[in-house]
Amino acid sequence: MKGSMTSAIAILGASLASAPAFAATDSIGHIDGYYIPSAEIELGGGDDDGDGFGVKGRAQFADQLFLTGEYQAVEYDDSELEFDQLRGGVGFFAPLGPDVQWNARAELVRVELDTPFGESDDETGFGVHGGLEAMLTPRFSVHGSIGYLSIDDTDGPEFLVGGRFMASPNVSIFADYRMSRFEDDDTDVDFDDIRVGAGFHF
Repeated sequence: MKGSMTSAIAILGASLASAPAFAATDSIGHIDGYYIPSAEIELGGGDDDGDGFGVKGRAQFADQLFLTGEYQAVEYDDSELEFDQLRGGVGFFAPLGPDVQWNARAELVRVELDTPFGESDDETGFGVHGGLEAMLTPRFSVHGSIGYLSIDDTDGPEFLVGGRFMASPNVSIFADYRMSRFEDDDTDVDFDDIRVGAGFHF
């Protein structure tokens, strides 16, 4: 009996030692699919809300460099407006410690607004962002960024904060909140999106 117990403990120890370890920081390479349960827009004193979906990701292509991309589509309930975003860019990352890294990225941004009357307007601009990612535990990380967007004659800041739980070394679930603030000479436009989804890491 004692020998059997010793053997079982040895097998368990070997299994744990050979199990895949979680990364010390959130992996650079991943693709996320997400749902937007709450999307709000404020325009010229009026407001509307809706929901949507999106896909985003990034992939490392050189030492400390990565490509990033995102597509997001939202439909607002009362106005029946549809707002699509397509983003793509390049970024740089570097460690600040064993569990913290910072990143910076620049991206092209294309937005399209469709009305229920068949009218459509699209514009192209750019964004620059800087952020931090920190592993609080081997499975849970938090991230945040501050950026600036300029699209046509409107520009303003963009903020994002969120968290990610690694369900396995290759699969995660996440939630984040992004707010974008645009203004020009005549009008202010505010976007607030809550996004929840899952990611595959590579």
